[in-house]
Amino acid sequence: MMNEETSTAPSRNVVSQFFKRISQLYQLQLDRWTPHTRMRWAGAIFLVFLFLLRVFTKQGWYIVTYALGIYHLNLFIAFLTPKIDPALDLDDDQGPELPTRSNEEFRPFIRRLPEFKFWYAVSKSTVIGIVCTFFEVFNVPVFWPILVMYFITLFCITMKRQIKHMIKYRYLPFTHNKPRYQAVPTEK
Repeated sequence: MMNEETSTAPSRNVVSQFFKRISQLYQLQLDRWTPHTRMRWAGAIFLVFLFLLRVFTKQGWYIVTYALGIYHLNLFIAFLTPKIDPALDLDDDQGPELPTRSNEEFRPFIRRLPEFKFWYAVSKSTVIGIVCTFFEVFNVPVFWPILVMYFITLFCITMKRQIKHMIKYRYLPFTHNKPRYQAVPTEK
């Protein structure tokens, strides 16, 4: 009885060590890709292109495509939204506002969904969508033009609401590169 307990513990330990090592290697690759924003997004766009190519060539999996589109739209809205919603930050009588003058407090725009997590979720969900297209069980027959029209309508309504929110609370979720200052020539 004592030998049975000790013989299963090392085998469990070897399996857990294997999966721990795999997760460490996976995290190492993610850490290496972190600074390469353009290459990451090029890869994600390529994955979406592969998914759409598979859907168009096989003429099916429209429900999977619709679900993936809705999920990507949800991620995009979270990417555009500030972490602390100004609509809920009611600390003065006029209502919440982001600073518009240089003498006001500077609050940097912090996203609800950071760019890296946005890219990671888009890439992972697209890979899952590609895998789903290999199983006939997910190929539910549906009249796809209705899904396209519904998605376009949902996209327009959602983006209109988000843009109104951005205008009302005066924030812009996109930033450009760091400002570069030219050196002032010194007189000799």
